[in-house]
Amino acid sequence: MPAMDAVEVESRERVHIRMRESASTLAAWRVSLRAPRGAIVLAEAGGKSWYRGEGDLLGVPQEKLAELWKAALSTDSEPELPQYG
Repeated sequence: MPAMDAVEVESRERVHIRMRESASTLAAWRVSLRAPRGAIVLAEAGGKSWYRGEGDLLGVPQEKLAELWKAALSTDSEPELPQYG
C-alpha cells in the first residue's frame, strides 16, 4: 500500500448502492483514486459507517480504507453532484 501522501483523487461522486440485507437503495459517496489505483465507497446507514474498496483496494481492511478516505478528503477537489431537472 502506498504512503498516505501519495493519495491522488481522480473524482468524487454521490452514488446509489444496494445491500443484500436491505430492500432499499442507499446513497453513498465514492472516491476514485489515481494513486493508489481503485476507489473507496463510504456508506452510512442506521448510525453506522463502513467502507468498501474497489480495484487495488479490494479486500483492504476498514481501518486502512478510513485512513485513505481521510487523506483523499484533504485534497482540494470538489465532489461531483448529480444534476437533476
